[in-house]
Amino acid sequence: MKRTFHHIGLIKILEEQLWLAFTNSGICASEFKKIIGFSDFKKQLEEKTGNNFLRVDSLPRDIEEGINQWKINGNSSKLQFEISAYSSFQQKVWRRCSQIPFGETTTYSGVAKDIKNPKAQRAVGSALGANPIPVLIPCHRVLRNDGSVGEYAYGSHLKELLLKREKRANVLA
Repeated sequence: MKRTFHHIGLIKILEEQLWLAFTNSGICASEFKKIIGFSDFKKQLEEKTGNNFLRVDSLPRDIEEGINQWKINGNSSKLQFEISAYSSFQQKVWRRCSQIPFGETTTYSGVAKDIKNPKAQRAVGSALGANPIPVLIPCHRVLRNDGSVGEYAYGSHLKELLLKREKRANVLA
C-alpha cells in the first residue's frame, strides 16, 4: 500500500504567492501568503485533517507541469484536486468554475444553470465562498448578474485585481 504524504509548497501565480497543500491524491488547499503565514496555514490544515503537513522547497513534477499549464491557459487538465471531503454540490460548482476560460467570467446564475440547478445561485455563491483552492479553482471568475464582482472570501478588491491581471495576461499572450 502506498503511503500518503501531506506537503505544503509555495507557488507564484497571477503575481500572487500562494501556499499550496497537496497529497499524493492531489491539491487539497491553497491560501494567499500575504494573508496567512506558513505556520498558521499548516496549523489550520492539521486541525482540519488530522494529518501532519511538511513544507517542501519544490513541487512534484506533475503539479509543477499543471501549474505551468494553468499559467498559460488559466486551467489545467493536469491538475488533480483532492476535494472528496466536500459535498457533491460543491464539487460540481468547483468543477464548473475550473472550466471558465482564463480572462473570461460567468455569473452565479450561469454556474447554477450549467450544473442543472438553475435556482441555486445563492448556493453557488456559498459553495464558491467555501472553495479550498482559490485561484487554481477560479471562483474569482464568477460575477453577479449585473456584472459587478460581488463577494470574494478575500475581499472584492483582490477579486478585481485577479480579474485585471488575467485580462492583462491574455493581452500579452
